Amino acid sequence: MTPIGRFTDIEWDSALSFPPYLNAQVQALNCRELRSFDMAETVVLKVGMSCQGCVGAVKRVLSKLEGVESFDVDLKEQKVTVKGNVKPEAVLQTVSKTGKTTSFWEAESEAKEADFNTAATATA
Repeated sequence: MTPIGRFTDIEWDSALSFPPYLNAQVQALNCRELRSFDMAETVVLKVGMSCQGCVGAVKRVLSKLEGVESFDVDLKEQKVTVKGNVKPEAVLQTVSKTGKTTSFWEAESEAKEADFNTAATATA
């Protein structure tokens, strides 16, 4: 270890990136940053889209939304999937600004549809 500049009582370990007195603070900061990555969410929306223009409008607003890592817009299913460090309500409000009818994708209704389709196929 070698003394740092005018602070002769503080030593620097060249194997570390920071002086020892900062290590705890840096580690705490790194933990906060890592936790923010853990907060990545997937938000799935049902969006009333009828054409490629609608798809383009949704893509435009999502590309400007802070925290969005990726998104998928499915015109056929009218489904928008957004991944990133975002709040679901913020995504919903942002996509709603396009003027398209927007709601959270209901996983329960998807399961009910699958059950209904399975039952209809079995009776046919």
